[in-house]
Amino acid sequence: MTNVKKPQVRFAPSPTGQLHLGSARTALFNFLFAKHYNGLFYLRIEDTDRERSKQKYVDQICSSLAWLGLVWDGEPLFQSTRFEVYQSAIQSLLNKNSAYRCFCSKDVLETGRAEGSFQYPGTCMNLPEEDIKMNLNSGKDFVVRLRIQKGETTFDDLIYGPVHVQHEEIDDFIIARSDGHPTYNLTAVIDDHEMEITHVIRGEDHISNTPKQILIFKALDYEIPQFAHLPMILGPDKKRLSKRHSAPGVQQFKHNGYLPDALLNYLALLGWNPGTEQEIFTLDEMITAFDFDHVHKKGAVYDDQKLAWISGQHMMRLGTANILEGIHEIDPDWGKGFETHYLYAVLEQLKQRSKSLQDFMDQSTYFFSDPESYDKKSSQKNWKDEGVNTLIKAYIRKLESNENWDGDIIESNLRKIAEDHNISAGKMIHPTRLAVSGVAHGPSLFALMELLGKDVCIRRLKKALDKFPLTS
Repeated sequence: MTNVKKPQVRFAPSPTGQLHLGSARTALFNFLFAKHYNGLFYLRIEDTDRERSKQKYVDQICSSLAWLGLVWDGEPLFQSTRFEVYQSAIQSLLNKNSAYRCFCSKDVLETGRAEGSFQYPGTCMNLPEEDIKMNLNSGKDFVVRLRIQKGETTFDDLIYGPVHVQHEEIDDFIIARSDGHPTYNLTAVIDDHEMEITHVIRGEDHISNTPKQILIFKALDYEIPQFAHLPMILGPDKKRLSKRHSAPGVQQFKHNGYLPDALLNYLALLGWNPGTEQEIFTLDEMITAFDFDHVHKKGAVYDDQKLAWISGQHMMRLGTANILEGIHEIDPDWGKGFETHYLYAVLEQLKQRSKSLQDFMDQSTYFFSDPESYDKKSSQKNWKDEGVNTLIKAYIRKLESNENWDGDIIESNLRKIAEDHNISAGKMIHPTRLAVSGVAHGPSLFALMELLGKDVCIRRLKKALDKFPLTS
């Protein structure tokens, strides 16, 4: 895109639930576009649904955005405080005859639908003034509908290109309900105008609202912004990602120890690529690279494995001190009682295998305490009989005689025992790992043993001799 000058965009969630991935990606694309062109990113809370909107969700949404680093400009705008503004606009439309009161009851409309007429037939479109006054004086309920003229509405979507909608496909839709409250399409238009929004960027599920909103923009003599509708995020079944796919909200990713840049990186690639082979981005790098020219039209499938890979790449780039700080934000007691240099060494050993801060915590227990249990499958496979005990005893004697405790020497000791007994080194590596850590997999065995220290390793090997082989 060219000739974009300081755009003003908004992210406009409804506080009826926590921030989910689809909404987070919408916020991200708004943020990236605005900041790429040195524009402004606003937050609007669409809380007109008085029953479902909750302050706790407002707090969660704001907290999630802040954690992600998507910091909005200015103060959030709350639609619930703007009822009088909306009422003024509705009255203006009525005064200009761009809208009218509809007194049709629900029963009348339902009867029409039952007969196959799904669009409003225009019953109250041209009611005489005396009939309107009589209905108002009698206290009859009414909604307000926008008057749609014959013709066509077109707009050039930044992703999907030209969109044409015939007005015969749009009935005189409601802009104010019978309780006086405005509908979404009206409030969105009024707020976008007053916030001076230049680009409306949202999910493609809103594309059917856009022609209606353009008609409201025109009826109110407002300048029409540009529109961009983002492709949906899909579940593995290629249907829109939702709760039925057990898709976690942003707060859950934070709780699980994912890095915000990693989650943003993954969300950005759900529907966008930079046109290069680069896949790993910081937020600043995404701001520099982002443009709608490389946003796809096709929906993107959410993939846990891809997210884990990207998260792992970000974890590898993160400094060890920052990892420790992040872990202590989740659990201040992690590694308590051990020197900082030891904790750094633990984290360095686990980096290759950790996709989140929670992974570090889950995989590190044996660095701080002797195993209380042992992987059953590995036990049955790798410590089948007393022959293994003979090998481990020989290894212990070798380790006890070492004056220097070094990974290379520890490895050399093991391989010498294996050679002396005419077996592969793996026949000893697996039971040794099991004895030292209690698990079947982990970082380099010999680097692990070097870090744990001589006394700890020998103690754990001797303890395993009392446990194995397992009796059936």
